[in-house]
Amino acid sequence: EDQIIAMKQGLGLRTPSEEFWLPVGTKTAAMAPQDKINLLGYIVPRFGSGSAEQEEALDAFVTALTPTFDVIRDKCPDLVESDVQLLGTELLASEVLVVGRSTRKEFATWLDELTEDELKGFLEIRKKLNDEAEQGTEKAKNRRAEMKAMYEAQQQKMKDQIDAARKERAVTFSPQTGKFEELKRK
Repeated sequence: EDQIIAMKQGLGLRTPSEEFWLPVGTKTAAMAPQDKINLLGYIVPRFGSGSAEQEEALDAFVTALTPTFDVIRDKCPDLVESDVQLLGTELLASEVLVVGRSTRKEFATWLDELTEDELKGFLEIRKKLNDEAEQGTEKAKNRRAEMKAMYEAQQQKMKDQIDAARKERAVTFSPQTGKFEELKRK
């Protein structure tokens, strides 16, 4: 139930909670829609666990968004805002949302030690995943179109064969006699 409510709030189908979804939505406004959906995939399963540690991790995630984005902007001043937000949420989701992996303080220390090249490397890996997914989707669409064209060609061939047989056939089956008989043309 908690996950369904969280999903609806995250998608904007329900009024977002002031303490979590409103700040997440506001601070990730520049992200691409597909990246926001991926982010929901990280966050929503964390709701409703009944674990105090998981609740702390969710709180750490939302309160660490702004400082994380600030550090990334400082280290990578040439990144566009959507990339800053994507990189920041990906790093936070992988380190802070997972209970027992990193505390907010440990994450901040780790983030401070990362170089611009390392941060951009993480972003490149993440974007490559999106590109591969898009290519996979395009391949599937193309394959589906090929299969549809093959099916339609097969159906047309069968129709043409039936039409030709009706015009050219010389014998027919007679249900009265139970035998094949010569077709009488009019």
